[in-house]
Amino acid sequence: MGIDRRPSNIQSGDEFWIDVQKKAFTRWANSHLKELPITDLYQDLSDGLRLIALLDELSEHRFTAKYNKEPRYRIHKLENLNLVFGFLAKEHVLVTNIGSSDILDGNSKLILGLMWTIIKRYQVADIAVDGVSGKDGLLLWCNQILEPYELHVSNFTTHWSNGLAFCYLLHAYNATLVNLQDLSPDHGPDNLALAFSLLETHLAIPSLLSPEDLQGKVDEKSVLTYVSMVFQAITKPEKKSTEVPAAKPVEATADEETTAIEDATQLAPIQEESSLWTSIQTYEKAEERSPPLIQSLVSTPAATTTSLPPTKETPVSFAALSPVLTLLYPVRAFKLGKTK
Repeated sequence: MGIDRRPSNIQSGDEFWIDVQKKAFTRWANSHLKELPITDLYQDLSDGLRLIALLDELSEHRFTAKYNKEPRYRIHKLENLNLVFGFLAKEHVLVTNIGSSDILDGNSKLILGLMWTIIKRYQVADIAVDGVSGKDGLLLWCNQILEPYELHVSNFTTHWSNGLAFCYLLHAYNATLVNLQDLSPDHGPDNLALAFSLLETHLAIPSLLSPEDLQGKVDEKSVLTYVSMVFQAITKPEKKSTEVPAAKPVEATADEETTAIEDATQLAPIQEESSLWTSIQTYEKAEERSPPLIQSLVSTPAATTTSLPPTKETPVSFAALSPVLTLLYPVRAFKLGKTK
């Protein structure tokens, strides 16, 4: 009999938010994974293929590293997952206390944590309203839309339970979709069912949640993900800039080693099998092993290397060091005896 490597880490008190997040995050991911959908979030990410496809779809930068497209063995799956973490590091996405083996072994809470990190970075962080960004910017936008309806929301939990906020956002988008006279704050599940159905039919937003998911305890991350998709569909923001600030060169000295190490230790390991630096090196080496056609698209001569990462519109080489790399360089340089 085989051994089930997946940890039993779901406690009874956690079951509600874990189940809700699993459903919401799976449906969110599948809205981007048309050709490689996720059936079981805890199992289907284990080989790295869906995470690679998801990041390649969400990011403006191509996933150029060569990966194993048919990973049959554990080592092959770990290599793919290491590339995923390396790509995220190059995207300046800090993933803490989550490693490749956690994803491979189906650690439910850490998988949900990784998914939320991806959602927060690629779905929520780009929201900007009147100089306010992310979650706060989304809340500001909602209240700007809801003000004529004399409704104010200050959270992404209980203030969405009766469904009025969702319905009013729809009405503001298209007044013919919702009859305000049919709405009552006492009929929360009915309001939510109506809103979710209309969002899917008219805005192509999948029903991340069910009406019962917003009764009683409400999971903020799931609702925030849902509302951010409404924002994205209604506003259709222009494509964000692909410019990434180049890191400043760092020249380490012996006196700087302690500070650099202390700063670096604040970054929890992104994987069990390799350090952050090794993870990024792994990704870059895999990038160098890309097929000739792809390599010709993402590489430029050393003399003309640009500081911009490759984008889907302008493929160039990954020449710019991320702030994370800048942070770790003094430690690496000192260990190699290169400090002055």
